[in-house]
Amino acid sequence: MIKKLKIGFLIAVLSLAVGTSSANAAALTWSANQSVYLTTPGYTMTIVSGSEATSVVVNAASVDVIIPTSSVFTMTSRNNVDLTNNSGTATVTNTCSGTLNTITITSTSTANYTLTPNGGVCAGNSGGGGGGGGGGGGYTPPVVPPVVPPVTPATPADPAVKEVPGCGNRTTGFSVVDGQSCAMNKPATPATPASPSSSGAKTSFNFGTKTLKNGSRGEAAKELQRFLNQVLNLGLVVDGIIGPKSIAVIKTWQKTNGLAADGLIGPLTKAKMNASVKP
Repeated sequence: MIKKLKIGFLIAVLSLAVGTSSANAAALTWSANQSVYLTTPGYTMTIVSGSEATSVVVNAASVDVIIPTSSVFTMTSRNNVDLTNNSGTATVTNTCSGTLNTITITSTSTANYTLTPNGGVCAGNSGGGGGGGGGGGGYTPPVVPPVVPPVTPATPADPAVKEVPGCGNRTTGFSVVDGQSCAMNKPATPATPASPSSSGAKTSFNFGTKTLKNGSRGEAAKELQRFLNQVLNLGLVVDGIIGPKSIAVIKTWQKTNGLAADGLIGPLTKAKMNASVKP
């Protein structure tokens, strides 16, 4: 239900003070600001001092104003104001100062104007409108989408690269971890082969006359370590002590070369080792 408030008393008082000079003269002229309360939004608008109108009707959610020709009517609100011009023409200016919206209507012909707060927030905008269908209105700031930086996809792993644990960059010999062959090793960074002229490679090794095994020590053990480093690229420290990892590699080597994989370096294994040395 629309609540209408006729400002009859104000019309009666101000018409005596102001009077009318013609049929289009304003019946109401405000000498001070006048508050107008709208019940549906539940807030107050203000008619600014100096405004002129023939009549003002306060509804529950809007204000209807008849403004005669060449008269100016101004209202302020804490919310942006939309204007519906029911007839006639007018110049409309809608401005903001802080959070206060001000709409000024300069009527070029007698017309009924409906001022409706649109619930927006005054955003410091200013604008004007022409005759015919009305003007003014609230300002809606543009929505600026957030800037999302592009995502650089991770470089996929090379499926051809499959490193065998314990082989490092070697593609020959056996793993120092589990004794498996390094022939299938595909290191990410291939090893640079040593120059034959500068590698100091031996063509034969003196493994001694005793059978070498786990825990063997001495110069013969060092020769076995040198063999494993040169032929199988194990990178062992030549300290003359044969450990379990070396024996695991030797067992795999023996099996690959058709020998009994017992981890004992006897005459047959020693001969096979020297025969496998390439000049």
